[in-house]
Amino acid sequence: MTEATSTVRWAILGSGAIASDMVQILKQLPNCEVLAVGSRSVEGARRFGDRWGIPRQYGSYEEAASDKDVDVCYIATPSLRHPQDCLLAIKNGKAVLCEKSMAPNDTIAKEIFDAAKEANVLVVHGVWSRFFPAMQKVRQIIDSGEIGEIRSARASFCQNDGAGSCSALLETGIYCAQFLQWVLEDKDVSGSPIVRGAAKTIHESGNDEHVTAIIEFPSKKIGSFECSLAHCSDRSATIYGSGGVIEIPFPFWCPTTVKVTKMTGLGSQKWSEPELYEFPLPADIVALKTEDADASTPGFNFCNSQGLAYEAAEVNRCFREGLTESPSFTTAQCIDILRLITEIGNYA
Repeated sequence: MTEATSTVRWAILGSGAIASDMVQILKQLPNCEVLAVGSRSVEGARRFGDRWGIPRQYGSYEEAASDKDVDVCYIATPSLRHPQDCLLAIKNGKAVLCEKSMAPNDTIAKEIFDAAKEANVLVVHGVWSRFFPAMQKVRQIIDSGEIGEIRSARASFCQNDGAGSCSALLETGIYCAQFLQWVLEDKDVSGSPIVRGAAKTIHESGNDEHVTAIIEFPSKKIGSFECSLAHCSDRSATIYGSGGVIEIPFPFWCPTTVKVTKMTGLGSQKWSEPELYEFPLPADIVALKTEDADASTPGFNFCNSQGLAYEAAEVNRCFREGLTESPSFTTAQCIDILRLITEIGNYA
């Protein structure tokens, strides 16, 4: 365990759009330093490092991961490299925050977590939804019984962007699966969720581009989701209880709004006035000006990227406390989500 106020020093592995967003977040967190960047070339590392004022610039991921002064490696390399780069960082004794998806299936994810356990280092899978205050509120409402007994939930994450370049299941479906786990999991009931049905369409590249699935959870709870990289949806999620519903509008995977409507009476046709809970993004996190000759303010690349601060702050906390997993997204939960993703892919 390190001091609660000690500086946590990060290395960024990768120099793409999500890496740019995360660097801006890390540079604004207390007692946090972006010390190094590793890229596939010296030129790429220098360009990214100069742009964001990162002092140590390495022309390989190996050099950045082996820097003796680095505490945490943020894995933002191309997704097919995630497993090997996680293992690279772990081998060098670094804590890891890995962008989703950290692995193509649960078997490889388990290999990563086993290596982390052996090395006694922290690994967090960057499914950032778990760390948003709005998601914590959703769980609080469920546990309070405010909308009665939870029986089902649905999530939809379809975007017309990237079809064929990667798996829709691993790109957007993983957010749906983690949401269903978060709202339908019952820690007091034994058993694992079971895939009861799935269908998919395949892009000419061989990757799935559109997938829908039905999952049965213990205690007679049913979850369903749809994901796609070939068409659009409202990208919302809903939880259904015996006494009402909880709605999480776009963007449900990085939410700032939760809406609760209670339903009673004959045919559940008496609706209460909806209760709206708002969770603004961190006001002290802003888009930074670059530190290169351009000195521009390009902004963030992705929706609600300011919310990456919740995830990064949790990694810093866990590292300082000597934890090897985050209580908000445990190793077992991560492996189970990737098991579901794998089974859905094999089922459909």
